[in-house]
Amino acid sequence: MTFWFGRLAYYSFLNADDLWSFVLAGGYAFICLFLVKSLFFLNKKVENPMQRFVTQEEEPVLFDYLNKLADEAKAPRPHKVFLTSRVNASVSYDLSLINLIIPSKKNLEIGLGLLNVLSLGEFKAVLAHEFGHFAQRSMLLGRYVYVAQQIAARIVGKRDAFDQLLNVISSIDIRVAWIGWILSILVWAVRSLIETCFSVVAIA
Repeated sequence: MTFWFGRLAYYSFLNADDLWSFVLAGGYAFICLFLVKSLFFLNKKVENPMQRFVTQEEEPVLFDYLNKLADEAKAPRPHKVFLTSRVNASVSYDLSLINLIIPSKKNLEIGLGLLNVLSLGEFKAVLAHEFGHFAQRSMLLGRYVYVAQQIAARIVGKRDAFDQLLNVISSIDIRVAWIGWILSILVWAVRSLIETCFSVVAIA
């Protein structure tokens, strides 16, 4: 959709010969930029106050244990390790557009709420399960779905300067406001289409 609207905008600007043609080309360009901007906010980190990143220098005993267990399981070692208060252990990815091409390194989350109720043997079994995810080839598909879900969520749910601009245009004199109304309908249609399509993908 991004490529299609960008192509429409490019050829419309090339062939524009009156005001209506420029307005139409500008509308295509607006929708294209609306879709593109959701791709380039993936690297923006949101600090989670319940999550603490730890390094090997801070926790050498923990990392020695994790690395030995990963080697035993013939799985990649965790790229980053996070400690949380949750009763859980899980695998996560760093989000980046480049990860749609190059596989993302996997991070390990260890919930201290879980750790505090397990014996060392039970803890090892939980970690071995997570390292099994590290080694699974099927996780490749999960990576694409995860990144696509984040992009779709930003397009559908995020309200930003683009929406504020549409509100401003739509509230001006009716001779200009109709442009904002049409663009708002197009943005709503794009969001609805992406939300519907991704819901079908998620169910599948």
